[in-house]
Amino acid sequence: MTHREESYDIVVCGGGLAGLCAAIAAARHGSKTVIIQDRPVFGGNASSEVRVTVHGAAAHHAYARETGILHEILTEERARNHEVINENGWVNSVLDVVCYDFAVREANLTVRMNTTVEDVVLAGGIRGSARVNPKALPNLQAGYASREAVNEARTLEAVVCRVANAETVLTIRGKTFIDCTGDGVVADLGGCAWRMGSEGRSEFGEPHAPEAASTDTMGNSIHIRAKDMGRPCPFTPPDWAVKHTDPDYFYKQGRHPSDARGGFWWIEIGMPHHTITDAELIRHELTRHALGIWDWMKNRDPVMKERCKHYALDWIGQVPGKRESRRILGRRFLTEGDLVAKHAYPDEVAFGGWFIDLHTPGGLLAPTSEPAAAENYQSTSDYAVKSYVGPYGLPLSICIARDLDNLMMAGRNVSTTHAALGTVRVMGTTALLGQACGTAAAIALARKLALPEAGERAIGEIQQALLRDGCFLPNISHADRADLAPAAKASASSSAESHGAAATGKWADGGMERVGGEGGRVDGLRLQHAHGQLVAVKGGKLALQRRVQRVGAGDVARAAGPGALGVDGFAHRLDHHGMLAHGEIVVAAPYRDVARRQALAVQSGTRKGADDPLQLGEHPVAALGAQPVQVLREKSLVVHSLAPGARS
Repeated sequence: MTHREESYDIVVCGGGLAGLCAAIAAARHGSKTVIIQDRPVFGGNASSEVRVTVHGAAAHHAYARETGILHEILTEERARNHEVINENGWVNSVLDVVCYDFAVREANLTVRMNTTVEDVVLAGGIRGSARVNPKALPNLQAGYASREAVNEARTLEAVVCRVANAETVLTIRGKTFIDCTGDGVVADLGGCAWRMGSEGRSEFGEPHAPEAASTDTMGNSIHIRAKDMGRPCPFTPPDWAVKHTDPDYFYKQGRHPSDARGGFWWIEIGMPHHTITDAELIRHELTRHALGIWDWMKNRDPVMKERCKHYALDWIGQVPGKRESRRILGRRFLTEGDLVAKHAYPDEVAFGGWFIDLHTPGGLLAPTSEPAAAENYQSTSDYAVKSYVGPYGLPLSICIARDLDNLMMAGRNVSTTHAALGTVRVMGTTALLGQACGTAAAIALARKLALPEAGERAIGEIQQALLRDGCFLPNISHADRADLAPAAKASASSSAESHGAAATGKWADGGMERVGGEGGRVDGLRLQHAHGQLVAVKGGKLALQRRVQRVGAGDVARAAGPGALGVDGFAHRLDHHGMLAHGEIVVAAPYRDVARRQALAVQSGTRKGADDPLQLGEHPVAALGAQPVQVLREKSLVVHSLAPGARS
């Protein structure tokens, strides 16, 4: 066995998107950095080994796309990758190579692949495995698993790693360490306090927390991938595959096998198994189920059997992607209430906005899939409305370990409750936290500050560095006088009127017809709920023109009420919080249930803040044309006239 030692300023352990962005950021800010990855590829759950697509705030908020280093990586991937985007299609070896390219061409960054952290060295030469691990049995008295700090030193000196297939042990010394291992391996070996499982609702009053605390966590998943061969491709599963025979298991329990190409995040198993120590057992069980699911789709599914006729199974994941394990306690412990309140933290360094996505413990072994899928993603259900959050700012203090002064965390092991992790855990968000940690660690070293000090005394410098590097912070503005962006003027060579989201409009993956209905589709958009569209403005008077298409007229003459509502930052919900401007369209009773006509409304003038712009009341009937007239103070007057063909 060969033994080697190496020394760096910053040691990043873990090469998922959080670790990769942390390492690149630290290196770009002048620190001699190493990234240690236990797999042959970067990307973690987003790599070709797992193939989970990258999600974050941008999936739910029109102006909240993740930026910074993650944006650079994903933009480059799209330039190189020929695969179309679907649930796992574009997450292939091309993305692996893009991530690897970003790492190896960074001047201050050393790459150590296939290298696993097996131990740590604390101040005074204390080995974590010898002094910390014997005390590391978790406490179950609270209902979930937890461990208080058991370390006898306040700093890390090194991590001890084994290089796979190389008979080499590396002792890698550093000044600052960033734990991006997902399972919090470095923090655990270093004796830090952690939690694992679900807090009960009474502990923090979180709406998404279960009534009673438990050791339940979200499960691990594997994906499958199929290829159209252009000819019939029979499939015979092995005898040990699970045999599925009940359509309700899929179509009434939130496990829709809707794409012949595969994907399916819901091929998931967690409890009653331990997501860390039972990972290999979970992998085998997931493989049994994945082959059984493909057998169902190919040979028995009444919906998918014909659609899958020419498809052959092309790939099956064998590295389960984890959603949840240890959560390391930091200088701040984030709860669901903190995220809903959208606190403006003084140490804000990132943002999130994925919904509070807590998968049902057990996954495939549970009565239903995760709640949103089980109710067919109804965007206005009670569950959906209470689950929308953000965009919210994230503080640096959840990434600084409470029990070691030179350790940070980035990824799903940051300091949150189980409920808060439901939104923070997704890769778009954790990548932003990674860049923030790498930037903060480098600035702290340059300023000769301990990490907790840097989170207070150098936070302005850290925030401005992140903004200059292309990151977005919801509550922090640029303060760089050399920044030319605020003085820039934008122009366009041409323009076209936007009609917004209509029943006939199309998304890139199928259009609004996908919302609701049998198999997730309807023929049109029915105004049974308020609908709206975000329009970005900054202060001043609102003058907004909007075309609204209505489907499914009622049988009684009523008024449709379009209005412009103010948004403080971002909006997602349909809650009313006051009206900026409003108008009323008085319509005639329908003639033979007239529908699919258009009305034009103009709103102008502003009053107080509110949530969603342009909400339309339910049951509008026949269409009218609306003509704006002069605005008097705070009110808009609208003159109504019958549209051609409408009857009174």
